[in-house]
Amino acid sequence: MIMKKVIYTALSVLMITSILLMAGCGNDTKEKTEITILAAASLTDALNEVITEYEKDSSCTVTASYAGSGDLMQQIKGGAPCDIFISASTSHMDMLERDGYIDDASRIDLLTNTLTLISTVEKKDTVTMDSLASDDVKIIAIGEPGTVPAGKYAVQSLIALNMHDDLKDKIVQAKDVRAVLDYIETGNADCGFVYRTDAMMMDDKKGAIICDVDSSLHDPIVYPMTVLKSPSCIDADEDAIKYLEDFYSFLQGETAKNIFEKYGFSVEQ
Repeated sequence: MIMKKVIYTALSVLMITSILLMAGCGNDTKEKTEITILAAASLTDALNEVITEYEKDSSCTVTASYAGSGDLMQQIKGGAPCDIFISASTSHMDMLERDGYIDDASRIDLLTNTLTLISTVEKKDTVTMDSLASDDVKIIAIGEPGTVPAGKYAVQSLIALNMHDDLKDKIVQAKDVRAVLDYIETGNADCGFVYRTDAMMMDDKKGAIICDVDSSLHDPIVYPMTVLKSPSCIDADEDAIKYLEDFYSFLQGETAKNIFEKYGFSVEQ
């Protein structure tokens, strides 16, 4: 009887020890490194596909957040986690560089884009740049010029054409270019200004591309990219810098280039 108790006790100890060892191994499992990228809303579809391709062969996870470039700039200044920033305007990147938020040496011009006039399907035969002041056009949607570069470029173009003062009562402002698309596709605006890349994503049963805006009427549409001076990923993972450099390089590589071009961007490199 005593021998049986000893055997049972030994087996119990062995089982408990095994469970504890397995639990210990689980605790030692290293979580995947996470890179955070903040990017202009117009990059949403293209960049999501780039990230999907990158993660297929990487042990790193990339988390992206999209908004108007001005809003993202304010988020960075407010301390929001960010490792890489891609803006839809040079001015917002210039402000971050001036205030010491970015690694100046990492800043490059990654992409370019085109400003495009779009309309609802119902208005596609009546809307033109020349007809914006006519009674056929009641509401024009643009991005908020202070935070959405596409909105700023639209205002610049209308001022250059001496049309802005005549149209200002027709203009409604949206939080980003995707919101402008929504205005058109839901019929809450007759027409609007977005990037060519966004116009290409439009449901052709709800909206139509009217024309590209003459690029001489506004500032160049350039998407600068940079690594932040104090990347947030480094605080959580001391080995993260190699993953950050790897993803930064991937964004400039052939795979990413082909994806960006598929969505209508022009690649600077």
